Amino acid sequence: MKIIPKQYALSLYESVIGKSKAEIKQIMKNFAGILVANNDIAKTDKIISEFDKVWNKEQGIVEAEIISARKLEKQSANMLNKYICKLSGAKIVNVKETQDKNLLGGVVLKYGDKVMDVSMKTKLSSLKEAMKK
Repeated sequence: MKIIPKQYALSLYESVIGKSKAEIKQIMKNFAGILVANNDIAKTDKIISEFDKVWNKEQGIVEAEIISARKLEKQSANMLNKYICKLSGAKIVNVKETQDKNLLGGVVLKYGDKVMDVSMKTKLSSLKEAMKK
């Protein structure tokens, strides 16, 4: 039976949660041995990615991206961080801020599998489409 990366990640999470560093170290050695024995070492990157998703979900952490035309002021970034926290129900939001000069103004928020586009570029495109009708 083939084990998929998500199954490995869930098993690893359940094995390490609440354990001491010494216990986790031994669990990781055993886990690596299982991957080798099952000839699944090539799945390591996918397992890590799935483990991150499981960890973040269980710990109430959301990865988010705020895309803006210019660097946001600290107050605006904090406000958006709190907003994402409220929308997602997360305890912690890890925000990556990026700039896209093509946006003109406004922001695009991405978190989990959601995207909120409140950029000027999108609003102008919507207005253009509405005027064509």
